[in-house]
Amino acid sequence: MKNPKPFCLNKKNFKAFVLGADPTNFSDNGNPKQLEYAFGILSDEPRYFSGILKNLNQIGLHLEDVYVQNMVQEYLKDETSKNKEWEKYAEQWITSLISELNQIDPNKTKPILVTAERIMKFLVNDNYKLPAAKEIYSDKSKALYYITPNNNKLKRSLIAFYRHPTYNLLKKINYSSLLNKEFKYSTTGA
Repeated sequence: MKNPKPFCLNKKNFKAFVLGADPTNFSDNGNPKQLEYAFGILSDEPRYFSGILKNLNQIGLHLEDVYVQNMVQEYLKDETSKNKEWEKYAEQWITSLISELNQIDPNKTKPILVTAERIMKFLVNDNYKLPAAKEIYSDKSKALYYITPNNNKLKRSLIAFYRHPTYNLLKKINYSSLLNKEFKYSTTGA
């Protein structure tokens, strides 16, 4: 199977990267479905990206505002949640991903919205203590929680943007507001 392409409508003016785990799926009657773009964007199978898109819209971002790619860009034998060797594959893809990100955003100004805790745990440096998702998404948070470039393997700002329904931004109003302010601030300079 051919690996899905990254998705971006506006490479010159996008506002954030969206990073998924891998394209592995078994939605074609138990077989892998070939996806043209990461998350099957623009396909007849919108379910992979629909929750993420709703969360993006909740913070004022749209398809033309993001560059979407997967950490592991090949189809694997098991879906991420069942794949005990996912980190091994992620390690094999990290150099390629860093090169791609640097080519598209050489000044490293665009944050990366990371769509799963498993990806985030892989990306943070070994000596970094990643807070649990419930702490990051807490209603008590006063500021948006970033993983700074010096604390992760991609050397860029990482933001939790988990796609699991528990972290739906319609339910996480405080976190949604913090993200909304961040992108409003970063895009207007206000």
